[in-house]
Amino acid sequence: MRVKPFGEYVFEKVVGGGIYTKVYRAYSVFAKPTYGKVVAIKILRLTGSRRERAKLIKQFEREAEIAMSLNHPNVVKVFNFGKIDNYYAMIMEFVDGKNLKEIIYEREKFQLPFLIKICYEAGKGLSYIHQNKIVHKDVKPDNILVSNDYKVVKITDFGIAKLPSRKFGKDIFPKGGTITKFSAISYIPPEQAEGDADYRSDIYSFGVTIDEVICAKLSISGRDDEDYFARIDIPSQRKKMGKQRVLCEHLDIPEKLKKIIIKATEPDRNFRYQKIDDMLKDLEEFLPENEN
Repeated sequence: MRVKPFGEYVFEKVVGGGIYTKVYRAYSVFAKPTYGKVVAIKILRLTGSRRERAKLIKQFEREAEIAMSLNHPNVVKVFNFGKIDNYYAMIMEFVDGKNLKEIIYEREKFQLPFLIKICYEAGKGLSYIHQNKIVHKDVKPDNILVSNDYKVVKITDFGIAKLPSRKFGKDIFPKGGTITKFSAISYIPPEQAEGDADYRSDIYSFGVTIDEVICAKLSISGRDDEDYFARIDIPSQRKKMGKQRVLCEHLDIPEKLKKIIIKATEPDRNFRYQKIDDMLKDLEEFLPENEN
């Protein structure tokens, strides 16, 4: 692990994180900042036995190296990683906004083309990730950052990503992925649950994400004051029982769009989109008119 002082940056406030990490907004005290006036710094919180801590450090270093190898407008840029006062840290591009999960929990609703635009931008980031032979393995609203003006959309978090290259080592979490609280929504396709994820696994997760976003955030006359759980609970239970294929099946949206989501989330990956670019091409029909 390279040791790099990040002393020019001052932590402001916590803006995110998980079980083992905290993400801070930080600003530079230099007139000419090294990475930008405002950045995000992710700090690794080491817990457990010596062996567990070593594993966390290895995973954190691996995540940073993967992210630093990428450079795309729809992927959060990681500039550097190392140690700050004996804490392992990575310094990243700061997106002034929220993750998509936080947005879909809010009551404000939007028109369909606007929602497709946000998802489409995330899809472009996923396409670039796949071009670099990376399987993200944790595509979900929580890992899609959206700026406050909705003009910037970026995929983040390569903590459990899979690569064929020996450079980054083997797949550390072959069955890793996310199922939401109470198992309401699972972003994990069957083959990933068995430890055999590939690019099509990300397409499945992306399809589930689009389905959830439409179901939770679509503007429907007389129903725009409904909260997330009122929108999701019944459709998710019906989907789990096999009574409907997608969450948004009951909504008045184009049948072709429903078929796109169904194709993306086929249990058998051989029947899914084989490439994310093919799915994005089909989604273009539903973008705002000035985007086509």
